Amino acid sequence: MLTAFINARVFTGDAVLENAAVLVEDQRIVATGAELPLPPGARTVDLNGLSIAPAFIDLQVYGGKGKLFNNEPTAEAIESTWQQAREGGASHFQITLSCSPLDTMWRAIDACRDYRAAGGQGLLGLHLEGPFFNPVKRGAHPLEHIRKPDPALVAELIERGQDIVRYMTLAPEQVDDASLDLLLRSGICLAAGHSNATFAEASRGFEKGIIRATHLFNAMSAFQGREPGLVGAIYTHKPWTSIIADGIHCDYNALKISKEILGDRLFLISDAVTESLEGDYRFRFAGDRYVDDAGVLAGSSLDMWQAVQNAVRHAGIDLAEALRMASGYPALVVGEGHRLGRIAPGYEAHFAVFDPAMQLVDTTALSGSLFLG
Repeated sequence: MLTAFINARVFTGDAVLENAAVLVEDQRIVATGAELPLPPGARTVDLNGLSIAPAFIDLQVYGGKGKLFNNEPTAEAIESTWQQAREGGASHFQITLSCSPLDTMWRAIDACRDYRAAGGQGLLGLHLEGPFFNPVKRGAHPLEHIRKPDPALVAELIERGQDIVRYMTLAPEQVDDASLDLLLRSGICLAAGHSNATFAEASRGFEKGIIRATHLFNAMSAFQGREPGLVGAIYTHKPWTSIIADGIHCDYNALKISKEILGDRLFLISDAVTESLEGDYRFRFAGDRYVDDAGVLAGSSLDMWQAVQNAVRHAGIDLAEALRMASGYPALVVGEGHRLGRIAPGYEAHFAVFDPAMQLVDTTALSGSLFLG
């Protein structure tokens, strides 16, 4: 059925269209524009001036609704994460596994396959955050799960993770050339993070082909006058770089400055965890964040819509750009920019709808599964 969503403010990813319409057929966008002629017989949904934007894409989220994927590497935990992410306006996500024993990594890969086989929605793949970290910058990751890579282990990981392991965060100074070459050839999206790299070490990693960086400022060597570290290398080489816009993982002024330097290479993640008091990763909610048993910052309580709101309200980022940071840019980061992250003909019809007060609107009863929030 052809459905026309009319009287909307449409954030296409390229422009903002006032009093516009979006035509959708079979979960695909057919057309969008102001004064768009409506085909006879089209179902009409009047949005009465609400705003519509591409649904968000969260490339780093660890669990949801009380199920932490590290402690429960199951399809059920992925479904709970999807439900949580959806409430924050995300249509797609990467379930993220922190540093873990090999057995847990293999179980996580199997769980992703099970989720997809059962018709689970929104899962782009598995983000392995580790285990090839610098122990000095492990954050809340247990020391015993951090590993040095070797080509045999990397080859096994690539083989087992085919079509599932989509993304990996690693410390470039900890990875030997042979292992890095295998990973680069595998097609897995590599990101520098949990790293104590010098500027030279980080630059070498970016020059070899690591073109992403994970949660800017957190668990990485800082920018200093005598040693610019990983942060300085990020500012210089401008890889795709994620940031946690909660005002806790980094100050909002740091977000604003980084946006001015990195421009369209900076994108938003939630880094969201959920409370889980048993297992290798015991996280508790501490008012506005999650911490481990030692009180170390372990993850955010953000969703993607809150990240967008914070970027606009506290860092002075234009709304259209903040929306791109949560949708269009993450789509490009993982090679999905041809089908996700824009409202344009041929793209999948996944939307977030919000009102002038910047609150997500639940339109599911009105329009079915096309809308999120």
